[in-house]
Amino acid sequence: MRKIIALLMLLLLLTPPAHAAEAPYPRSTVLSAVELTASQRKLADFLYPRIFRGDTRIELPKNTAYSDVSPAMHSLMQDYPELFHLDKNYSVGYYQNTPQTASWLEPRYRMGSAEASSLRARLYVEAKSLADGLRQPEALHDALCSRVAYGGRTDMRHTAVGALLEGQATCEGYAQALTLLYRMAGYPCGVISGQAVDSSGRTEGHSWNIAYLNGYTLIDATWNDQDNLGINTHWYYGLSTAQMGTDHFPDADAVLPFCGEQDNWHTVRGYTVSSQAGIDAALRRLAAGETVNLRFTDWRLYHPLASNAHDCLTDYNERNPAQAFYGSYSITKSETQLCLLLQPGQ
Repeated sequence: MRKIIALLMLLLLLTPPAHAAEAPYPRSTVLSAVELTASQRKLADFLYPRIFRGDTRIELPKNTAYSDVSPAMHSLMQDYPELFHLDKNYSVGYYQNTPQTASWLEPRYRMGSAEASSLRARLYVEAKSLADGLRQPEALHDALCSRVAYGGRTDMRHTAVGALLEGQATCEGYAQALTLLYRMAGYPCGVISGQAVDSSGRTEGHSWNIAYLNGYTLIDATWNDQDNLGINTHWYYGLSTAQMGTDHFPDADAVLPFCGEQDNWHTVRGYTVSSQAGIDAALRRLAAGETVNLRFTDWRLYHPLASNAHDCLTDYNERNPAQAFYGSYSITKSETQLCLLLQPGQ
């Protein structure tokens, strides 16, 4: 009898979370900014397969705390792109004499279970094709940006379906799609929700990503994808906690690890400018017909070129007559990120 009990205990320890069988990616690739207690995580794991298949009324485990339902549902909505059919509204039932204990949950869905299943199969095929074909995280990010335009008119614009199957998505759709692509390629990834301040100074709700590549790093595919300019800036690819924190602010209850600059797009390529010599090297590339995409370490280096590129080029030409630049160019800039993009011939 003792051996049987020991075997049962071992099987329980080896049993994966309830949603592992349904998800198209390894459980180890799930990163979450949603802090859950042990009971809330257990409830989320209990709810996942039932919501996955579209149950309209779910009897909750005995003694489920009413206060645990909201965090668990928040995690399911934010952390699992395959639950795109789940609406953000739901009802929780309890008995009048025990209001602190939740008895049942009635989720609401954007579509029926059959339609969701069919759409999910298409989503998996598309995401797997990209993940298997491109593999590298930057390539997957760039492919997402190239095929998606910001916007959309259906509810799916807030989901990975909108981004990968309809080609239109909001920031939430971009973030959900990147999460799915990265996880299916084997890179841990998750969605962060919060507020962001745009170039006009307006603060609005926003979603972006945390991933584990060469370390924890932050990515905002939506803000990289500048459709109106026809460019992918990479200004928000591989940012550190400090860099993203200049204009992105996670929800107060978000829990995130420290993110470094090891995956920063500019750092990896040597496009980070920390001296006048770095500016001159960049302008020589511009004179050679290259697009120049820079991140500055110091406002005092960034500001002169960003505010008066003409005078900076004139000074450069006088000092470098053999490699002078007299052509036309366009300039795009981000003051909060101290980033600047010069394109010749525009």
